[in-house]
Amino acid sequence: MNTISSWEAQTRELLSRIEREMQEIQVDSERRLAILQEKQWGILQALEAYAEFIGSGQSEPPQLLSPTDIKGKSHREILHLIAERNDGRLIARNAIKLMKESNIFGDSPNADSIVYAVLNRSPEFVKLGSGVYRLNGTQVKSQAKTKRHKRRGLKQAVKELKKKNPQMTKKQAKNTLIRQGFDFQGKNPGQAVHMAWVNLGSTKKEGQQSLLR
Repeated sequence: MNTISSWEAQTRELLSRIEREMQEIQVDSERRLAILQEKQWGILQALEAYAEFIGSGQSEPPQLLSPTDIKGKSHREILHLIAERNDGRLIARNAIKLMKESNIFGDSPNADSIVYAVLNRSPEFVKLGSGVYRLNGTQVKSQAKTKRHKRRGLKQAVKELKKKNPQMTKKQAKNTLIRQGFDFQGKNPGQAVHMAWVNLGSTKKEGQQSLLR
């Protein structure tokens, strides 16, 4: 009798360990899947933005910079001006060529390095792809799209993103809206998206998903 009881206890302990191990594997798999889904979503958004950018007429020759345009301006300010003149978009090689033609760098052989350093370090510019940038917080499309973003409001914008991708996290929504050039009207994007997220009732779900990461 004691032998049977001992066997049963050992067997149940073994079963318990197996179940715990299965649960740990499941949680780890779900966490890894969530990470991969987030990476996949980010890549898809980058490709979408880049394709949109490539087809938006960016190949038009940029306007020449007049002495008045560049007088007393830093490299960052000049790059900002070039982007503004192209609906917030900027192709590094075109900007470098334009700035060289305007003799902004003088005899400096490091023009390319200077421009890329500014573009990659300044929070004003968002990288869409290799050598392709956009002003942070500006629209890639026409002014009509800007008005549409303002009209629909942040809550509606977040709602549409969640509808398109139910697995989207709050951080992904914020980053997507920034890439799309959503006008936060001077508000902190993180805080603004958080409030919209709460109003949509996504906070609880977000918290549950975060346990899997």
